[in-house]
Amino acid sequence: MFLPSRLILLFKVKITETKAFVQGVHYDPFHPTDGFGKTQEELEAEGYIFVNESDIPQPENNGMIPRLYINPQTKEMWHEYEEMPKSEIEILRDENRDLKIALAESVEAQQQDKIENQLAIAELVETLQTKGVL
Repeated sequence: MFLPSRLILLFKVKITETKAFVQGVHYDPFHPTDGFGKTQEELEAEGYIFVNESDIPQPENNGMIPRLYINPQTKEMWHEYEEMPKSEIEILRDENRDLKIALAESVEAQQQDKIENQLAIAELVETLQTKGVL
């Protein structure tokens, strides 16, 4: 069974003359109680864009956040993708890893200092022995 495509309203944020971010969608802008109480022409004059629901491209399932954009002049739509923000657990894991690395570097530096101190003491003892002080 074929269902006709619905005319839907896009809320947009203008970026340039040919690019706008689709901030929201109203799927029934002419509804008697939930609509805007305006005609399509009135809404378009206010800067809203109408498109057929079936014309909205489906985002890729690539593990990133899809952001829908539209060219207000041609009504061409596309998605741009952003990295997923890290979860609190991922952030804590990263911080934990960074702390472990810093701790290991500190231990290594302390061991190096200890070795250098032992060498300095050995040199001092050897110098004192050769001068007959010990």
